[in-house]
Amino acid sequence: MKKLLIASVLVGFVVFGAFGAFDFEAYLQELAQKARAEGGVIYTYGMPETWANYGEIFARFYQLYGIRQEDIDMGSAVVLARMTEENASKNDVADLKTPFAILTAARGLTSDYCVSCWDLLPAKMRGIDPNTGSVWYTAYWGTIGWLVNLDMVDVIPYKWTDLLNSAYKGLIGYLDPRVTGTGVVTIEAAAYALAGDPFNYVAGVEFFKKLHDMGVIGSVDPLVTVARWQRGEIAILVNFDYNLLKWKYDNPEINSRVIIPADGSISAGNAVIMAKNAPHPWTAKLFLEYLLCGEGQILYAKAFVNPVNPTVQLPEEIVAKFPPKEAYQAAIFPDPLEELNILTPLREYYSKVIFGG
Repeated sequence: MKKLLIASVLVGFVVFGAFGAFDFEAYLQELAQKARAEGGVIYTYGMPETWANYGEIFARFYQLYGIRQEDIDMGSAVVLARMTEENASKNDVADLKTPFAILTAARGLTSDYCVSCWDLLPAKMRGIDPNTGSVWYTAYWGTIGWLVNLDMVDVIPYKWTDLLNSAYKGLIGYLDPRVTGTGVVTIEAAAYALAGDPFNYVAGVEFFKKLHDMGVIGSVDPLVTVARWQRGEIAILVNFDYNLLKWKYDNPEINSRVIIPADGSISAGNAVIMAKNAPHPWTAKLFLEYLLCGEGQILYAKAFVNPVNPTVQLPEEIVAKFPPKEAYQAAIFPDPLEELNILTPLREYYSKVIFGG
């Protein structure tokens, strides 16, 4: 009941959105009618049920509109490559890191559709490419940290430099920056903590080279996974706080703690975009409205992600599960456009230094 009340309040705020004063619920029903005529399915890239509460989000979307999801899980770089190859014609929507979404829009691969709550979204969290007219949205954001199995680790690492501890041999896991946006932000977070510049990727990669040389790295994964941590094979898992918090509370039998590094970290967003040539365009528009202007933002918060719509008030019981606000004081939001400039050299340097490629 509380969730529905919060969602209703949110809907009340968006009647003065990009479309002017209008009936939001009536607009959703209009979109839903057209969407159902498209076959009752939405094709997604990079939106598995285990990520950002998409399992519940799409279950609720189906409950409301009878539209089921078919997802192909992939990292941001793969989403961009695949949508480029397919001319954005095989998927309806996709979740990818904001810099990749900006680049996708720059290639003219996203729709020009602006959601009804466009004016309510922070200006830096949405954009229209000036050359292509393609639109991108940051849907939620999080901060890089790590999840520590307290039964396996005697000395808790509170800073990046604390990870340089031979006692952690084979116990640290992180995502591969060659194929995931999370991995890229992980390198940037280390670079910011160590060099004061998140885009000094050399400093970030060299730090991880030290960790690899020490033998403390136990896994570099191409996709988000918690299985090795659950099995006790990895004791320190580096990722965004929303994933770490979910894994912590989904596994209460494991004595664990989420740490936001005190010497610096990066807060970054994930975008959700609509493909320019989406096979189900009305369905995609309905989903964007539901996700960015309606109940979807509340369901994001249930998965410990910070929703982008500022009219959303996080439930108190969720806020209480986060690390304290002061833990995030050393985190910054870097310019996503600057990140675009270092993506290729970062990946090339990482591949060369870490894996000799």
